[in-house]
Amino acid sequence: SSADRAIEQAEQELWTLTAADQPDAAKIEAKLAEIGKLTGDERLAFIRAVGDASKLLTDEQRKVLTGFAPPVSAAPAAAPMAPMKDM
Repeated sequence: SSADRAIEQAEQELWTLTAADQPDAAKIEAKLAEIGKLTGDERLAFIRAVGDASKLLTDEQRKVLTGFAPPVSAAPAAAPMAPMKDM
């Protein structure tokens, strides 16, 4: 996504800043703040997208997704196997 590309670009710029012969602490601090903002914005966008998607679910589906619904058994228990006879 574009957010991932922006974060990757900022990380590359940070690497360049820290690799300098005389790193500029103010520029590094500003770049770290930028990366933090980009990362936070990306997380918030994801949370909003999940919230929007959950509006499409029924109440029962929402309960299952969040773990508040009772478990559904997938299949009946298998009968125990009989012991194998010597060949």
